[in-house]
Amino acid sequence: MTNPGRNTTAFILIGLGAAFLIAQVTGFSFMGLLWPVFVVIPGLVFLYVAITGDSSKAGMAVPGAMITGTGAILFYQNLTDHWSSWAYIWALYPVFLGLALVFMGRRTDNERSIQTGDGFVKWGLVSFVGLWALFEIFIFGGNSQLVTTLVPLALIAAGIFVLLRGRSSEKTKPIYNGKPKSSNGHRKTYTDDLQDKIDAALAEEDDLI
Repeated sequence: MTNPGRNTTAFILIGLGAAFLIAQVTGFSFMGLLWPVFVVIPGLVFLYVAITGDSSKAGMAVPGAMITGTGAILFYQNLTDHWSSWAYIWALYPVFLGLALVFMGRRTDNERSIQTGDGFVKWGLVSFVGLWALFEIFIFGGNSQLVTTLVPLALIAAGIFVLLRGRSSEKTKPIYNGKPKSSNGHRKTYTDDLQDKIDAALAEEDDLI
């Protein structure tokens, strides 16, 4: 049986080695500009194990989403030098967790996990947009570079959420919560159902006699 921990270590080492090799060949300074990649790589390894493994490995999506999300945030902040965005960008962590829970719910056929994940994603995005507007427009005084970068990312994230939620609803079987109607059109109670069963049993006895 394959050892997930060993695979994780192997992929981390391969990723680090490949990054250093590219830096040596191209002369590009990863440490100066793209050092958050070294945060993203372990997260991607966790996600790889969660996606390619069986359903028992679905929980690896949680650390994978959180670590990869952190690396993506650091990557953005390092490129834009907008470190003050930590004041509100932390609100994306519920989104990362929610996406992981949705994935876990689908892999394990756990509808409760999917619904919980949807809630985290929805309210995380609402909180993020609200805090972003508060800090960037009213406190920081606006930042055109941030607006042109984060607004498209927010739209992409919202589109992914809608897509995932739509697929989830398609896979969910409709549940009929209504009670059966009697012959007179009224809702049947449990007492009515029990009486119908008794009448049917008595009718069968009469037929036998």
